Amino acid sequence: MSINLCSVGDIMLGENVHHFDRGIIKKFSNDFTELLSPDVLEALSKADILVFNMESGFAPDDHFLTRNINNGVYLAPYSAASVFRRINAKKIANIANNHFSQHGVLYAGNSVKLLENEGILVTGKDNSPLILEMHSKVVKIWGVSLINDKNYCGQYFFSTYNSLIHDLNLMPKADDEIRIISIHWGDEYLTLENAKQRKLAHDLSEAGFDFILGHHPHVIQPLVKINETWTLYSQGNFIFDQNFSKLTQTGLIFNMNLSDNKPKLLFSHQKNFQVKELRATSPEALNHYCKRHFHPRKPFFMRIRMKVELIVHFYELNRSVIVVFMKRLLRKSSSRHNGEN
Repeated sequence: MSINLCSVGDIMLGENVHHFDRGIIKKFSNDFTELLSPDVLEALSKADILVFNMESGFAPDDHFLTRNINNGVYLAPYSAASVFRRINAKKIANIANNHFSQHGVLYAGNSVKLLENEGILVTGKDNSPLILEMHSKVVKIWGVSLINDKNYCGQYFFSTYNSLIHDLNLMPKADDEIRIISIHWGDEYLTLENAKQRKLAHDLSEAGFDFILGHHPHVIQPLVKINETWTLYSQGNFIFDQNFSKLTQTGLIFNMNLSDNKPKLLFSHQKNFQVKELRATSPEALNHYCKRHFHPRKPFFMRIRMKVELIVHFYELNRSVIVVFMKRLLRKSSSRHNGEN
């Protein structure tokens, strides 16, 4: 028997500052399982292993009765984890990213316990891999973040582009071993990888990795094969409250039957935060999509679009969101004024 591997990109079941009290929690708190349409559930359940980047921590549901914009963003209710229950696959969550533990050690530790209680295996806690033995294969899955994190509290494996190979402390690769790394890297909102990603991908290939599963840019980046290593530079957002752009509402689902080594790719699309539409694509069409949407100033344009979404939906905003962005605007205005003086 072979192993069917599936991976998706960023999953954030809470709300960011832009969508505080008007995003995923507000709209799906009665039933988070509605975030995934039946077609999406069916597609994911065909896998033996499902790997994803878990980019929000969790807190008890009653925390959200009195939460505020400081202690309630990038944090999901315990009940939100129910979204995974209908997926019939061995679920692997990478927690090595710059939002999972941003609320500190206690929340990070409790979030890991919640995932494990839900039957979700966790990788990225440190530089050791999660190990699965399946169908005469030993599957080793690492998780790591290379993104600077001002809230880093030591609860996940953090490294750098230059030191990762050393920090992994790899042993010689066995004949029956499959190596997978889920890696937080790259530049936000750019649909092409950077030079540091390319170099490290080649180094990881030389180190024996079979699959490199990238995330953090919030948009899709190319799929390439480096030697024998399938490299997904970024799979974009799978579930994330960034509804200001089609690019940030589009993710990539990667499927591979390890016996035939031929990738099957699906674009996933969010509408009103729900993952609803799947569309098959090919590696060639995917890479054309990434090149077509690339612009070196895309991060700037995307942040402008975020603010436009706020203005268009001003009628939905609550006082907390308005206060936060008014303070930011005043700080920028004050800094500019002081600079002129």
